[in-house]
Amino acid sequence: MDAARALLDSLMGAERNAALEDREKYRRKFTDRTVCKHFLCGLCPYQMLDQTKSDVGEHKGGKEHDLRCKQEWESLSPEERKEYGFEYDLLEWLERLVRECDERIAASKRRIEEKEQEKPPEKKLNPEEQEKVLKLTVEMDELVAKAEALGEQGEVDKAMLVTTQVNGIKQQIKDITQPIQLLPNTDRQLVVCEVSGNLLCSTDTEDRKARHYAGRHYQGWMKIRAKLEELKETVGPRPPDWRPKRDDRGRDADRDRRRDRDRDRERDRDRDGIVTVESVAAGIGVTPHGIAADGEIDRETAIDVDHGRGGDVETMQQRRMVTL
Repeated sequence: MDAARALLDSLMGAERNAALEDREKYRRKFTDRTVCKHFLCGLCPYQMLDQTKSDVGEHKGGKEHDLRCKQEWESLSPEERKEYGFEYDLLEWLERLVRECDERIAASKRRIEEKEQEKPPEKKLNPEEQEKVLKLTVEMDELVAKAEALGEQGEVDKAMLVTTQVNGIKQQIKDITQPIQLLPNTDRQLVVCEVSGNLLCSTDTEDRKARHYAGRHYQGWMKIRAKLEELKETVGPRPPDWRPKRDDRGRDADRDRRRDRDRDRERDRDRDGIVTVESVAAGIGVTPHGIAADGEIDRETAIDVDHGRGGDVETMQQRRMVTL
């Protein structure tokens, strides 16, 4: 229901149900507080990133996207638009959003690099493996001593053969004490999207990549980055001595609407709090016969009451409408 009402407001104006002579007074202006200024400037991050990983929340203060206000805004010249500062606000916000997104992208890249360079954990040997390593170590020490003795005796060939056996034992010990290291799969690598920060895989299918590039998250960031570059070229940074233009149209419209609402509430309270003239008459001892059809108290009854209660006609007229 609220979505349908918002759509009608954006297309036909919030004053669509008002009388013809009152529509101009109730017509929303682009300076009104209820109008989204980012939407006027061509892009609303709340809408672009809605329900994505980078969702920035909901509009603060119930801002609405009004197409008629956008047309009014676009009819202004570039210099006139700069006087309001809406484009400066959007430019500065988009810069913050893009900077935060780039920081997340850089952090994701660092995590991937650290994971690839991470050393495997040391293997904890069970009792059987420990006993086997101990036996191999003793055997290797004996062979080393034998190879040294053969070398001193000048039997180099035999010493080289024993050394080969020592190297074989060393490899056996290494295979037991170190965990099995899988060769890195160079065909499958994580890749960070440079636009949205999403993680992709180098082995993703073309259909998976197409869904990513057509998704709301990627498309939203594409539009945000393109809009940021556009504003940098057409608007530029906010001048240090810039001051916002004072425009009372939106304030006057808001004030009129608040005044009308207050007046309606007061009228409703008065309607609910009115005490009928019959009840007043009953309270002061006047019969209904002394009350005219239009609610006026006839003069004779007023005089009788006046003699009996010390009042006057004017007082009786004031008593006919009593609010609680």
